Amino acid sequence: MAYIESFFLFWLLVIGGGIILVSFIWLTMMFIKGIIRLKQKKESAFFETGKTKKILKTFTVVYLISMVFFYGDRVNDYLIGDRPYKEAKSYAIAGDYLLLWKTAVLSVVYPNHALYKPFDAVYTYILKKMYEYIPKSDAEREIWNYKFNLMAYARTMYAPVSDEDLKKGIEFTNPSASMKPDILSIMNSIYNSMDVLYKETIKDQEFERIDKYLVTSAMAPYFIMYLPYMAQLETDWQHSGYNIQKRNIIYKTPEYRAKLLNYLAILDNVHEALSKDKVLAKAFEAQPRLKVAYYWGATFGYENLYGMEERLDNVYPCHNPSFLKFVENYKEYVHWAYMTPGGSFKHLSKREQKKYSFLIEAKNNSYHIAKYICKIPFQYMTREEQSIPEKYREFNMIRSAEEQFNIKHIREIEQNLTKVNKH
Repeated sequence: MAYIESFFLFWLLVIGGGIILVSFIWLTMMFIKGIIRLKQKKESAFFETGKTKKILKTFTVVYLISMVFFYGDRVNDYLIGDRPYKEAKSYAIAGDYLLLWKTAVLSVVYPNHALYKPFDAVYTYILKKMYEYIPKSDAEREIWNYKFNLMAYARTMYAPVSDEDLKKGIEFTNPSASMKPDILSIMNSIYNSMDVLYKETIKDQEFERIDKYLVTSAMAPYFIMYLPYMAQLETDWQHSGYNIQKRNIIYKTPEYRAKLLNYLAILDNVHEALSKDKVLAKAFEAQPRLKVAYYWGATFGYENLYGMEERLDNVYPCHNPSFLKFVENYKEYVHWAYMTPGGSFKHLSKREQKKYSFLIEAKNNSYHIAKYICKIPFQYMTREEQSIPEKYREFNMIRSAEEQFNIKHIREIEQNLTKVNKH
């Protein structure tokens, strides 16, 4: 019954999508035809009624044939061979078709837009049907939850902005934006999904060996980038800058601190699997955005943790495992991105390379501590460091007052440790 229902659901969506596409093409052609008439005062031969119908018929045939191949490809991926829960995966084929539309809409508007409500309604139904065939104890549920619900947020890093900021034209990318409480719901969904994928197993061995790590990495940046907003529960929603005080609140709040530590344990698990499994490593190379997402999530996570430990617990970073994990991930990213001949990072567009390089490398404070205080050797210099004469680098790498205070505090911890060791 599941196979029959999912088959008809797929083709119902395909026909509906086809009607929308054909209507859009027809309206576009009529609009262009009208413009030409106004300008040239005559009918264009290209837009004669007979030719218009021929174009629409040709498009319809090509569209339906491509959908037949699309369906066959998904059947081969999900239903052929020894894959568990095939009834559930038969519904995923319809979900994958809908995902084509959702991704297209995502390039125009952000998630949570009214245009997404029809998609969400269909996805709710699809996931409900899929979950009837996947046990609650199987983490495969979270693979599909990510794909059909959470991926839109993870890809765009979108966070719901307050109505007041929307009226002012302030978007979520602005650090001064005030977020809606909805962001906590999204963050908790992402965290819970990562946690389930970490703690529970997947019967489908392909998902267990590959997809769970790719999906976890895809979600990681969202959680860590918006971590300060958890602290808003302790303060208010009006001042939402990424500042030290909010991270301090998170560190001091047992519930949030436990989530941060578990988040890092989840990423350590990804790192361990990635370093041991060549098949998984190859899968990450095939999807460099997800490999970057892992390093983005890990470097931000450990930088947050060691910074809080240093400020609040007076932990000297050079001896701190959290700081050394940050350095390890940072150096691995740099080696893969810039020192590996033929590395897949170079397959990303120049715009994406610049974006990710800025996100991960723009950590002058941590880089300065690692290289100039802890004397950790680096085979790589940041672009900014390269532009500074060697004798001035240690001083000029410290930019902000916050960094200067941080360096001063670390030097004080270092002096105290030296005194203790002498005694």
